[in-house]
Amino acid sequence: MMIIRVIFWTFIIVTAYRFLFRFVIPIFHATKMASDRVRQMQQQMNEMQDKANGKPDNKPPQMKEGDYIEYEEVK
Repeated sequence: MMIIRVIFWTFIIVTAYRFLFRFVIPIFHATKMASDRVRQMQQQMNEMQDKANGKPDNKPPQMKEGDYIEYEEVK
């Protein structure tokens, strides 16, 4: 009777191990990779839209024509 319990629990453990490592973990990894890829594509799209809309890429603001610049004359 004891050997049947050992065989039964061994079968259950092996089946659970196979299910976990052949099905659950690969799906988890694929989902994570897909979400990372979507996030990366969204970031690239935002950068492309910023460039298309004329937003500067961390450039200092340029002086507009007619702005007054105060300076001291050096002698």
